[in-house]
Amino acid sequence: MAARLVVATLATVLAVLANEAATVASAPVPTSARMQAGVAGAVARTASTARGVRYTPTEGARFNVPRGRPGNMFRLEQQVLGAVRHAYRGSLIRFSIFSFDRLPVATALARAKQRGVSVQVLVNDHEVTRAQLYLRKKLGTDRTRKSWIYQCKNGCRSPGESLHDKFYLFSHTGAARSVVMIGSINMKLNGHKNQYNDLWTINDDKDLFGAVHALFERLKRDRVDRPLYWVQDIGPIQIHATPLPGADREDDPIMKVLRKVACRGAGGNTGTNGRTLIRVVMHAWVGDRGVYLARRLRDLYGDGCDVRLLYGMAGAGVRRELARPTSRGRVPIRSTGYDTNDDGELDLYAHQKNLFISGHYDGDRSARTVVTGSSNWTPGGLRGDELIAVIEGSIGDLPAYRADFGWLWTKRSHSVRWSPTAGSDYVPPPTGGGLTRAELAWLAPRTEPRLPGTGTGSGRRGGPGRRSG
Repeated sequence: MAARLVVATLATVLAVLANEAATVASAPVPTSARMQAGVAGAVARTASTARGVRYTPTEGARFNVPRGRPGNMFRLEQQVLGAVRHAYRGSLIRFSIFSFDRLPVATALARAKQRGVSVQVLVNDHEVTRAQLYLRKKLGTDRTRKSWIYQCKNGCRSPGESLHDKFYLFSHTGAARSVVMIGSINMKLNGHKNQYNDLWTINDDKDLFGAVHALFERLKRDRVDRPLYWVQDIGPIQIHATPLPGADREDDPIMKVLRKVACRGAGGNTGTNGRTLIRVVMHAWVGDRGVYLARRLRDLYGDGCDVRLLYGMAGAGVRRELARPTSRGRVPIRSTGYDTNDDGELDLYAHQKNLFISGHYDGDRSARTVVTGSSNWTPGGLRGDELIAVIEGSIGDLPAYRADFGWLWTKRSHSVRWSPTAGSDYVPPPTGGGLTRAELAWLAPRTEPRLPGTGTGSGRRGGPGRRSG
């Protein structure tokens, strides 16, 4: 049985890799020229590994395409898998993720451990999947050892809530050292098949790697941390690690970013005709926090900023706020959320938590700022273990984020009645597009195995209406 599972795993992974190499050039997600060159380079490196060409993780922002070809759906997983497979003996791999059910990733991590890599994985405790059980067997759960997988009890650093940080660290993989990957993607089939996600990568950044690794060391203690709110400035990058107790609009790190925006005077090939450009792609946008962030963006639109907003799920209060007209009319806004099987729950949606600004920001009239990470615009987005990265300048790869936003806006979203926009609405394919029934059954079993002593199934079939992460 184990031998057949390994063979099936290898066959599936090889098929996905082959498909990505064949299809990435025609993938529907537009990217910047720099990212197009990076993707082409990644394909060339994959094809020439046998000839001794050294692997290097593709830097910048990447995005997946759910309900599409496997090479496009699993693009972000392949970014992580490539780094795992090329990690050197004696190096370290560190994952912090909310959800984890991907057996190909689990197998690759186990093999990395076998060849002498220190592999440590933190996962939230809302489910136990086959992939996690497999890694418990291969890595163990003893956090005093070099390799392990561990589920924090509720949050890792916070007094409750969840572990919701999503980052991947590699000290030495291929030709790169100190590799940091941050974004919205979990190692979960739902995240590839039903969610639009992002993953930002930077190589050879010792300072950022050191800061995020220090955060991991604090997370793995699985106890309430001091200080709870932890901010690290690393040159053009600022890392905010929550919880942020008692936060309000004055303390909110996203409000602090938005307060630095001036709507006029954008220059140096930024903004739109002198107006500062603001774009948002947000998975969940609800509650009192969602309302005051919506109000600030509405005010910025009224002040003359070029604002466009995309959301997966938005609360009634947020929708009311954004529907209020300004002197320029309503804020342009569309939704990426779809209920494709009519069961009352969204099952296709943007899972990104991105804000980016081009123009007059913090006194710089030619600023380029990207905010990404794991924090939704909800009250819970500041209460649990979350990571918010504010990235200034060209390393944030703003052109790729702008291209992805434009593609979602025109090709993968729909207008909303309370704030209509021009253009046609996307009609998604049914659930399972791009995968056969047999592939889906292997990649995401419907029933989780029983755990010893529990007498019940170990996990929940979490859909986006439940705990999507």
